[in-house]
Amino acid sequence: MQTFALCWIPDEKLGWLAVRVQQITNNDNKYQIKLEVENDPENIITIETNTLDESNPEVPLMRNQAENVEDLTTLSHLNEPSVLNVIKLRYSQFNIYTYSGIVLIAVNPFQRNDELYSPYRIKRYANTRRGDEEPHLFAIAEEAYRCMINRKQNQSIVVSGESGAGKTVSAKYIMRYFASVDSDENHHDMSETEKQILATNPIMESFGNAKTTRNDNSSRFGKYLEILFDNKTVICGAKIRTYLLERSRLVFQPKTERNYHIFYQMIQGLDEDIKKSIHLQDIEYYHYLNQGGIPLIDGIDDKKEFHDTCQALSLVGIDQQKQLEIFKILSGLLHLGNIEIPKTRNNASLSSDEPSLVKACELLGLDPVQFAKWTVKKQIKTRFETINTDLKHNEAINARDAVAKFIYHNLFDWLVDHVNSDLFPPELEKEVSTFIGVLDIYGFEHFDKNSFEQFCINYANEKLQQEFTQHVFKLEQQLYIDEDIEWSFIEFADNQPCIDVIEKKLGVLDLLNEESRLPAGSDQQWTDKLYSNLAKHPTDSVFKKPRFGNNKFIISHYALDVPYDTEGFVEKNRDTVSDGQKDTLKTSTNSFLLDVLSTSDKQAEIANNVEVKPGRKGPAKETLGSKFKGSLIDLMKTINSSNVHYIRCIKPNEEKKAWEFDPNMVLSQLRACGVLETIKISCAGFPSKMSYPEFADSFNVLFESEDRYRLLQGRPTEDDMKNATQVYLDGTINDNHSFQIGKSKVFFKAGILGNIEKIKSDKHKKSAIIIQKHLRGYQDRKEYQEIRTSAINLQSIIRGFLVRGRIQKEKEREGATLLQSLCRGYITRTRFDNAIKSLIELQSVIRGKNIRENIHRNIRNNAAVTIQSLGRGYLARKECNKFRRAAIIIQCCTRKQLAKKRYAKLKEEAKSVNRMQEVQYGLENKVIELTQSLSSKIEENNKLMNEIQQLQTLVEKTQTDHSSLKAKSIQIGDEHNAKVAEYEESVSTLNGEIDRLKIDYDTAKQKVDELTESQSKIKEELKETLDQLKKAQEELNASNDERDTLYGSVEKLKSELKELQDHLSSGKFNNTTLASIPNGNNGLTFNEANRDLSDNVEYINEEDNDELEAINRELNKLLDDSKSLHKEVVEGLFKGLHLPPAVVASQPSKKEVLFPARIIIIILSDMWRLGLTSHSESFFGEVLSVIQSMVSDLNDDDVISHGAYWLTNTHELYSFVSYAQSTIVSNDEVARVMGEDEYNLFLKLIADAKEDFESLSYNIYNIWMKKIMSILEKKVISAVVLGQSLPGFMSQDASPLISKMFTKDPKYKMDDILTFFNNVYWAMKSYYFEELVMDTVIIELLKFVNSYCFNDLMLRRNFLSWKRGLQLNYNVMRLDEWCKGHGINDATVYLSHLFQVSKLLQLRKNTPEDIDIIYEICNTLKPVQIQKLFSLYHVADYEVPISPMITQGLAEKVRSSGQTDYMEPVNKDTLFDDPFRNIELRPFNKIEAYVPARLNVPIIRRIIELSTLNATYQSNVLPDNEE
Repeated sequence: MQTFALCWIPDEKLGWLAVRVQQITNNDNKYQIKLEVENDPENIITIETNTLDESNPEVPLMRNQAENVEDLTTLSHLNEPSVLNVIKLRYSQFNIYTYSGIVLIAVNPFQRNDELYSPYRIKRYANTRRGDEEPHLFAIAEEAYRCMINRKQNQSIVVSGESGAGKTVSAKYIMRYFASVDSDENHHDMSETEKQILATNPIMESFGNAKTTRNDNSSRFGKYLEILFDNKTVICGAKIRTYLLERSRLVFQPKTERNYHIFYQMIQGLDEDIKKSIHLQDIEYYHYLNQGGIPLIDGIDDKKEFHDTCQALSLVGIDQQKQLEIFKILSGLLHLGNIEIPKTRNNASLSSDEPSLVKACELLGLDPVQFAKWTVKKQIKTRFETINTDLKHNEAINARDAVAKFIYHNLFDWLVDHVNSDLFPPELEKEVSTFIGVLDIYGFEHFDKNSFEQFCINYANEKLQQEFTQHVFKLEQQLYIDEDIEWSFIEFADNQPCIDVIEKKLGVLDLLNEESRLPAGSDQQWTDKLYSNLAKHPTDSVFKKPRFGNNKFIISHYALDVPYDTEGFVEKNRDTVSDGQKDTLKTSTNSFLLDVLSTSDKQAEIANNVEVKPGRKGPAKETLGSKFKGSLIDLMKTINSSNVHYIRCIKPNEEKKAWEFDPNMVLSQLRACGVLETIKISCAGFPSKMSYPEFADSFNVLFESEDRYRLLQGRPTEDDMKNATQVYLDGTINDNHSFQIGKSKVFFKAGILGNIEKIKSDKHKKSAIIIQKHLRGYQDRKEYQEIRTSAINLQSIIRGFLVRGRIQKEKEREGATLLQSLCRGYITRTRFDNAIKSLIELQSVIRGKNIRENIHRNIRNNAAVTIQSLGRGYLARKECNKFRRAAIIIQCCTRKQLAKKRYAKLKEEAKSVNRMQEVQYGLENKVIELTQSLSSKIEENNKLMNEIQQLQTLVEKTQTDHSSLKAKSIQIGDEHNAKVAEYEESVSTLNGEIDRLKIDYDTAKQKVDELTESQSKIKEELKETLDQLKKAQEELNASNDERDTLYGSVEKLKSELKELQDHLSSGKFNNTTLASIPNGNNGLTFNEANRDLSDNVEYINEEDNDELEAINRELNKLLDDSKSLHKEVVEGLFKGLHLPPAVVASQPSKKEVLFPARIIIIILSDMWRLGLTSHSESFFGEVLSVIQSMVSDLNDDDVISHGAYWLTNTHELYSFVSYAQSTIVSNDEVARVMGEDEYNLFLKLIADAKEDFESLSYNIYNIWMKKIMSILEKKVISAVVLGQSLPGFMSQDASPLISKMFTKDPKYKMDDILTFFNNVYWAMKSYYFEELVMDTVIIELLKFVNSYCFNDLMLRRNFLSWKRGLQLNYNVMRLDEWCKGHGINDATVYLSHLFQVSKLLQLRKNTPEDIDIIYEICNTLKPVQIQKLFSLYHVADYEVPISPMITQGLAEKVRSSGQTDYMEPVNKDTLFDDPFRNIELRPFNKIEAYVPARLNVPIIRRIIELSTLNATYQSNVLPDNEE
């Protein structure tokens, strides 16, 4: 012990008090130690002792430098206060789990924290080793699961602790972990068996848990659940074993406590009709429920819990009818408790008409007379006769309650048997390979009054503690043997004497069973036997008689001495009802009750089937104590045959307040659960141990320089580190017994590792002083060198300035002379050049004026001639038209008169037969004339076809001319390039001549003039060449326009030809309703064609009608063949699809992207038009399912582009259907034509289609987002969190040695993340996503990166540092810059958590003012998140440690906020809203029927062709005819 050392001293209030050694003095061989209390410097404590040896109990215990550890065994000073302080410190930082060797200590937070047990946590701990993640019960469960798989050995997890410590919740989450990991490990959803295993929790809790003063959900029984696995390590079943149900709770509850949950759930949850049928009333009505006075639990909804219980019962095969039978029995038990037994002077009496008795017997199917009789009487059987005696009032009450307890206990056992038979039928026994058992059992109990239940509970804990101690001892000794080190036998406290006193012959249980089997046995007689047999040597060290009173005894348990009150021991141990009551129960008319009661008969029959040797008595009547002892022995056999894992649950305070820590209470539990005993065993041997890589990593600074250099360079082997460790320890520690060198670890006695850490700390301090000295000297030397260098530089600058000034004056003088000569020559040459230029310009102006006058004169003459010719022609045409109109009018009048006369004549001759024949001859002649006319039209048609061929020839010729023009353009370009090359060659030649002839200035100037003239000529030639190129381009454009005009002419000729063919005859169309594809403003139109197309047509031609009918018939045939059409759409169109590339360089056209949707649109339109409603429903149903399945089955390489492609096509389909719906609704003509019924049916069809496409878009979007987020999930951690792109600030996850030996470089970099975002962005951009949708997708990805990376950071240990903050900030900034470059300016908002974490890591954290600044800057982070980041922050050796005052202040802020969930929700685990619903529908113009040539879809091609013909016919023919 040294001055300023940190120590611990005992304290009544806090358990242990933290102090610092202020002074040590030695007076007359007595040491006086002055201690200063931490955080209270004025409080000085003085201790006097004879020696400072650590074995002296008066000497303060040493305190550790590093206290926030995850495993207590890693503490340098392993003692009781250090253990308590670590648990307290971690609990204050909201870490409820701590390792203590093989034990996990779990401190109850008394606050719900779903995140701590979320599916994300389960995935985090799956396939990891213990120590890879922070302490958690999932780590224990994973260790057990992996041991079972790897070793093929059964596993047991023992969860213990006192009531309210959290055992039940821990066991429940362990079961959930196994079910979840098994489904993930074997790639299947949770099986029915796994769901049934989880369903046992609400069942067992409802029937076996109750509210106590210590715990709102206290398990009043012990439970051992075996989860069974087959050869493939798949859960195939489960078995439950229960121990010592607290039957007395059914009939009595102390104040503020409740009966079993099921009674309150049943009253709150059942329907009123059912409650009335089973005579169920309010809680206050029943004696068994109103004793506690508080029937409700804060925060618990009994009605909801009841529904959960009913669902669980259904899941394990108990149907509603059986559930009702269970509730009838429970209601009957409640009425049993309300039976009022009048109190008389001597004996009790009970009438069979008592109201509660009648209701209870009705519900239980009992005879009320017999039940009333045997409630107040008992039957004593002797060898010769049976005697009936009356019971006293208290005895009658006990008899009534005994029946209720007997029935409820049997009901509980029946439930357990039923669950076991459902979870583990006999046929599964052969499939079971291994199991994992979870033991949830009561912890050590010590109350003011301890009875039979506490005795059994503490007996069970003694057995478990013995097994635990031996297990720890064996593991410790086995480790020493495996490591091949020298060791001596470790002594430890064995509790076998206590167990012998309880269970051996003439022990407490044996004497109790003996007394319970005697008819006249009593508690006092049993107590006297205990005193006479056990209160003597050698058992008096364990069994003690109290100084006062004769109805108690004391047993010294491993935790503490417990006094037991013997009252009621014998009666509770008998655990039976009278024979008369048993006979009454057996005559019940309730078949379900008889089935329940048969459970106890089966168990008694199994117990009586024990083989008895000849000459010996048969087995005695089994008591509750003997049953419990037998079941406990079986349990210990099971546990000893398996690999055991331990979880010790600790209750931190008695008031059940969240995050309150009572040190004394926790300390007593640590002693009771054996944690401190385990530490004592460890301290007796070598409590501190480290692997060689860990030791070399932690203490390499103490090694010799050569050894340290060799370890830090390259990849050292474990032998290298072992040799370096041994060399250092041999040179540092003189006592070889203080440490041992093992095969893979180095072992230290208690305190040795703390001394080494002190040496390391001292060396750090000395090294810091040396570094400071050198840094200060370096700074001074640097300043001197800078001053000296500055003086030299200043002198050289001044000297240079003076020299340069003189030279500059000489240069200016020579330059001025040269400049004057050049200027004079330039002025003279300029005047001459201006004179010449003016003469030339004057000549060109005069000549130009003459030419322009001639041109204007010619233009005016030609214009006059043209005007005259047009004027004369106009007058001639006007006169001609005037005469023509007059002639036509005269002809019309004349023909009218002739027609009237002819009409009168025909009317007179109409009755004549001869006239009819003449008419017939006239008609025949007319037919002949029409036939001749048709022949002439056909000849004209042939002539037109010849003209079309000539036009096509002209088009080909035009194309040939275009090619020649293009070739000429290329030739001109080549000539231009040649002239440019010639010009460049000439320039280089002239430059060479200028260099050689510089002396002769006049000659050089002349050459320059020649060069300038040559350059101007070349420029003129170049200008002419460019003009020719422009002219060629204009000719090319003109050729293209001419070609387009020719194509238009051809189309016009075709339409004219069709019109000529149509005008040969006329007719009527069928009475059909035709629907055209949406086209421009016409939309989805319906036209009624049941009328003549022209009033001037006299004859009907059926050729056009036949053509339309032929189109519709063929379309109908193709669409009616659903099987072929569906197959071609699926196999040819969808699965045979080749996506247009989504690249930055070129964007595909809309028709290349949207053609699948448009093909579907055309097919649906034709189905609707032709009335194929059922076909259309099945068709788009097939389309929906195929598209969704294709997107679901996409692999990682294709999901970004293919998913975006199908999303945009789906939105196209949705837009079309929405557009069609709105168009039809707004068109009243459609409703009139179709009829009301058909119109409503059609509207419903379109509405259903719209809803289906909306659902498809929503599903595809969610599937796509989750898949691309899964891709991002694989990359984002290694890139954003682990990536270190910023040079000069590299950091290691752990130590340099460990990193070099075991870690790998991150698989992905930030470039991969940016590439991913680029791929997503350009896939959406290329496939015509709307801007709002693109922004929404990118924002959701940013939110995912933010929350997923943040959650990962919150779970990383020894990772966060200020260097990591720099790297994280750099990585996130790169992502932010990408977003700004792509139009998303608010990326910092969506990445706020990562930005603020990076800031927090870089800010100071030394004072409360620093913390206030952090809270102000990191305003997005919750207090619990900031506190968690502080607890995870790895303080470097050169940084100031975070003071406890800061951590306490942070914890207080978290408590005041009431938040404990520090994880952020990940949007990948939720459903996304479809952003396509928030944008406008896409407009529809004329749909371009495009089918890529590479697709093998003949049916679809033919449908498109026919639809196009139909649409063309509607758009061209019908409108012309209707005019």
